[in-house]
Amino acid sequence: MIGTIRTPLLASLVLVGCTKGDRVPAYVEVAPFTLTTTTAQGAATHKITDAWVSVDERLIGVWELPARIPVLGEGRKTISIVPAVKRNGMFDDRVRYPFLNTYTGQVELVREGTTTVAPATTYKSNSLFWIEAFDDPDFARLNVLPASDTTLERYTPASNPELLYIEDSPCGGFHVDATRPYFGLYTDEDFTLASGAVFLELDYRCDIIFTIGVLYTSSNISSYDPVVFVAPTVRSNGFMPWNKIYVDLTGFFNSPGLSQRDIYIEARSSNGTSGSVYLDNLKIVRFGS
Repeated sequence: MIGTIRTPLLASLVLVGCTKGDRVPAYVEVAPFTLTTTTAQGAATHKITDAWVSVDERLIGVWELPARIPVLGEGRKTISIVPAVKRNGMFDDRVRYPFLNTYTGQVELVREGTTTVAPATTYKSNSLFWIEAFDDPDFARLNVLPASDTTLERYTPASNPELLYIEDSPCGGFHVDATRPYFGLYTDEDFTLASGAVFLELDYRCDIIFTIGVLYTSSNISSYDPVVFVAPTVRSNGFMPWNKIYVDLTGFFNSPGLSQRDIYIEARSSNGTSGSVYLDNLKIVRFGS
């Protein structure tokens, strides 16, 4: 089950094993999560921004990380921290990410004292992955849409080290301008019907808006439906940092009656302006049986 919060972050001071009238808290400092992956799970990039935090199985609240959390109580306690992300990149739609394991550990609470926790997580063992990390020079898992005016490029540590997200790992990208105003790519995998959560993970940097959408066939009619319009990452000083987005495709993958399910990414030049989009570590994550 995916837990969601669409209002400002919840934070409550919870009574955990303390005596009546005792209102002096202990503090738990929760550092940002670290993620460890296997080779089959792809790069360990993440954007875990928030956490559901419980002490001795009582929910304290949802906190933006890093956080300094007051807890009423003292002594040895069990803390559970559930990693959460911004679904579809939306600030007010933060969800417990269903594919990552909950961190559980022991903390020693001391009134007016501070205990630090550095949570770590891994993907759940029944998670299945479709990955395009641009390691293959032929982009074997991606195709360029026929309407595209330009091509998908591959940038390597040897050719363009300044563009890469991971120092020794290639990335992909494309450029549009007044003479080449449109680019689109698609997966061409014909993904099967799924049961349960399905998300697309994507690392990106861009100075133009691009679209992530789904394409499919229903009743012999082919359709392209946009899901997310991704905003530029460029800053006022011209620097274009990398970002990560988690796109919820659960409804699309769980819908019966569809065939030839695939994902597309596209961008257009606006009023003749030029722009670039760089992509890496594209993952479609779903649960196996």
